[in-house]
Amino acid sequence: MAETTSGLALFQQSHARLLQQFLELERQQLPPDVIDLQLMDIAEAIVRDHNTSALIAGELRLTDEEEREFRSNVRGLMGGGALMPLLEREDVENIHILGHDRVILSLANGDRIPGPALAGSEEELVMMIRHLAATAGHTSRRFDTAAPILDLRLASGHRLFAVTAVAERTSIVIRRHRMLQSSLERLEKSGTVTAPMIEVLRAAVRPPNPANMLVVGGTGAGKTTLLRSLLSEVPQSELIVTIEDTLELHLRSSGLHERTLALETRTANTEGLGEISMYDLCRAALRMSPDRVIVGEVRGGEVMQLLQSMGIGNDGSLGTIHAGSTRAAINKMLIYAQRSPDSPTPDSVLREISEVLHLLVYIKKLPDGRRAVTSIREVVGYEEGRVVTSEVFAPGPDGVGVYTRPFKADGEPLARLVSAGFDPRVLGEPYRPGPHVPRAQLAPARPMPAQPAPVPPAHARTVPGRPQPPDRLPGPYGQRPKGPAPVPPGRPAPAPSQRPAAPAQANPAQARPPAQTAPAKARPPAQANPAKARPPAQTAPAKARPPAQANPAKARPPGQTAPVPAERAR
Repeated sequence: MAETTSGLALFQQSHARLLQQFLELERQQLPPDVIDLQLMDIAEAIVRDHNTSALIAGELRLTDEEEREFRSNVRGLMGGGALMPLLEREDVENIHILGHDRVILSLANGDRIPGPALAGSEEELVMMIRHLAATAGHTSRRFDTAAPILDLRLASGHRLFAVTAVAERTSIVIRRHRMLQSSLERLEKSGTVTAPMIEVLRAAVRPPNPANMLVVGGTGAGKTTLLRSLLSEVPQSELIVTIEDTLELHLRSSGLHERTLALETRTANTEGLGEISMYDLCRAALRMSPDRVIVGEVRGGEVMQLLQSMGIGNDGSLGTIHAGSTRAAINKMLIYAQRSPDSPTPDSVLREISEVLHLLVYIKKLPDGRRAVTSIREVVGYEEGRVVTSEVFAPGPDGVGVYTRPFKADGEPLARLVSAGFDPRVLGEPYRPGPHVPRAQLAPARPMPAQPAPVPPAHARTVPGRPQPPDRLPGPYGQRPKGPAPVPPGRPAPAPSQRPAAPAQANPAQARPPAQTAPAKARPPAQANPAKARPPAQTAPAKARPPAQANPAKARPPGQTAPVPAERAR
């Protein structure tokens, strides 16, 4: 213990000097390997000075083990040494760095706790991440104001995402892969999958006719872990080509599959040249004669290359996609396909999905922190401009998927599962919710507690020694009684109504014998309208016009009559 402490103490004493030299070399924009060599030379000089001073003072020099410990700490400083203690914690899932002085650790149990500061300033933090980008990844990457976004895989296999210049403070997120040695059995022990699901998933990836599948879920749901577990069931004799934006599967390094060819995208250089996209890698993978093509995350036009790979005989190809459900994943694929340079029509994309894709598996993070497969959906076919699917496993009462519907008897997914030795009878009977129980039978009825008497309103309460208002009666609410109002004392009672009682027939005009019809209402001629009344036999007299006033030009002598027209005379 003393030897380790001495080596660590020397590193702590020289940490400020080493860090200052490291930042100075970074500012000179030297190549990463040159920076490493010069910094190690400085470290060797520190060790020699310490041993010389110890001999002069009569103290013990550093042992070989202490010198190796010191050099290891120096290399850790160049490769993000401040991150190493956090990355080595098995209970940490994600590390959120919000500036140089604020660190938040997301634990596996769902808790979030503060962590130690990683750097003394923003500049120091940027320098550390810049060196990681140049040395730790599969390919060298930039991290500066011209390229402020970094997506990187660390040497330990964890994924780092950083952003600077376009953010208020340099921010970093590191996702730790806690289950590199994944398997379906381990997922069953953790409650992610059930035994019936394992039977389906294991048969889906095994030869001779493996199914093409897509793992669906949100960010941090466990898609990569589930995909890695599925690939652990693939025979070692098959050649697998993986295509990822940032390497995360690690099939060969973790011992899951030896015959693996891992491809990773590359960003452009300062001149904007040299970019290798997911679409380019998918096209290149088809020329490598793989047995299976695995796309780590489908999020663009590469979905068409994946579908093409599934359709040309690379059965058992897999991929992951971000979506809220298995049904929504099909719409996401249609949207991504429109970004392809091939510019396919929506109908052709849906038809190809229905022909080459067989299963959709949805995994999510439950509210209690567990990750569980909640849905498995089979692709049945194409009908009326849509992809027809059937949900075989659906969310159960506890959130984990349960067997709810059998596979289509004549469907291709079931035929592929059966070819691998799958027996549908192992699934048992489909889950059905229990019968509805009336509420009265769930628990014995409890007597209602006695309710207190209602308090009457203030205007209805009686006051001792004061007469009750004449329009109210004593009572809790002072309701007005039906019938005539009570007579207050000292007031004479109203006289009874003098109106005689109506006869039995309410309307004499309407009363008639049963066989007699109502007589017509006669109106006297003189009383109807005196202005228009005339004798019955008398016609209306002609209007007399004075001769002088009618027309002076046509006036005649008094004894002369008007001539009769010839037609009327005949």
